[in-house]
Amino acid sequence: MADGMNFGQQEPVVDDAGVREYRQQMDFQRAFAAAPSPVVTYGLIAINLLVYVAMVVKGVSPMQPTSSQVLPWGANFGPLTLNGQWWRLITACFLHFGLIHVGMNMFILFQVGVFAEKLFGNGRYLLLYLLAGVGGNIAGLYIHPLGVAAGASGAVFGVYGGLLGFLLIQRGVVPNANSLAIAKSAGIFLAYNLIYGLSSKTTDLTAHVGGLVTGFVLGCVLSRPLSMDGQRLYPMRSFTVGVLGMAAAYLGMASVPRQGIPHGQWYWQIHFGPSVTVGNDDRVAYAGTATISDADRLAHALLDAGFFRNPDVVVLLTKNAEGTSVSIPIWKDYGNAGSEKAPWDEPEFLAGIRTFGIEIAPTVGGPPLRMQLVDSNGDLKKTVVIQERQITVGTKDKVWYAGAATQQQAQALGQALLARGFFRDRGGVASVSKQNGETDVALMVRDGAWNEPQMIPVFEGIARSVAGAVGGLPIHLELLDGNAQPQKALLIE
Repeated sequence: MADGMNFGQQEPVVDDAGVREYRQQMDFQRAFAAAPSPVVTYGLIAINLLVYVAMVVKGVSPMQPTSSQVLPWGANFGPLTLNGQWWRLITACFLHFGLIHVGMNMFILFQVGVFAEKLFGNGRYLLLYLLAGVGGNIAGLYIHPLGVAAGASGAVFGVYGGLLGFLLIQRGVVPNANSLAIAKSAGIFLAYNLIYGLSSKTTDLTAHVGGLVTGFVLGCVLSRPLSMDGQRLYPMRSFTVGVLGMAAAYLGMASVPRQGIPHGQWYWQIHFGPSVTVGNDDRVAYAGTATISDADRLAHALLDAGFFRNPDVVVLLTKNAEGTSVSIPIWKDYGNAGSEKAPWDEPEFLAGIRTFGIEIAPTVGGPPLRMQLVDSNGDLKKTVVIQERQITVGTKDKVWYAGAATQQQAQALGQALLARGFFRDRGGVASVSKQNGETDVALMVRDGAWNEPQMIPVFEGIARSVAGAVGGLPIHLELLDGNAQPQKALLIE
């Protein structure tokens, strides 16, 4: 049995067709046995496994590493690859997202690589492997320039493509039984990568297809007769293919569109800055004078508030001379269903962000706090400034206070609303703000209540009864809807 696939001797068949097939098998076996040992395949497998072990030793998750963990090791990432770090096209071929990823790729590489290397020869096989991997990674940059991609799959797809090219050009060299074994192995590999690719955020099927096509073209060009003389034929062809391949890679990179490459602090900091992990995928990155303790407190507050519901969400906490900011990634589908507006242009959405910011502000040192909404490119779309502070009355009712209003006045307002029956420990919200000698009080009421004539005297009575808690009349009273949006203003004198 040869290494890798089983290409052992077959029993002869008595009919003429069987005899011809048997002789073809014998000729192939002799030429295959005389081919150089597949040391390149063994070396590639060893390098991939050693890199995986080194990553795990350095703290990378052995089963489900994040993009930020793999990126420093040389993963393919458009903003870096296209701006001087071209070597990521190669190093990405030796990195993997976990044990299953590297294990399956190396198993398949052993199965097909040993056979392919004997067909092509050591040097041509290595050239095929590397150029197919580079071609696949460049194809990935066209479709997903902002994705972090890694894995040997593109190169292994390229080896399969090379075999197809070889079988096309060198017809009749490989017996039917061996061709069937190649097809079976290819089917398993393609099925696995299709399933894995569709279920994984870190797998780029575009790179797989790019590797397959690149490998097929190279296989057609690099194929040569499987004989002792064939091993020595066309010595300049490999050199020429290598030079042209590098030129094609350069042109391919130069033609990748660079628009949309992120430049916002959020995008760069989440990939390169320190962070704390929440669960398996979610993280809070921190920058400036923010500490790991600050990030940890914010992470727990976000978790308690139910913010981390989608996988691989990253929030950035920044503290500097300008104050404290929390940058949150917002995609367009976060808005109201069917709305043509982006969520950062929806008043209801922004009101929810404000309420959310008030809740988490105490964990990062209190207001003022800037809630920065960024898009998927890391570009800042909207800033919501949180000035209000918050206290809790009972277990669920809350009072916000801002401006010159004090915590004591907020507590007094809360107790007055509790005594008046407005607060019933059911999640009620009120606020008090004092600016320029004027007092503003806001009450969150049930939807539509501001339009009911019989309710207006009730709200005026509540405002008069709590006036002493906030410094007396006059009071500017605002009635808020469930999204904390003002719906009606009243002057109570």
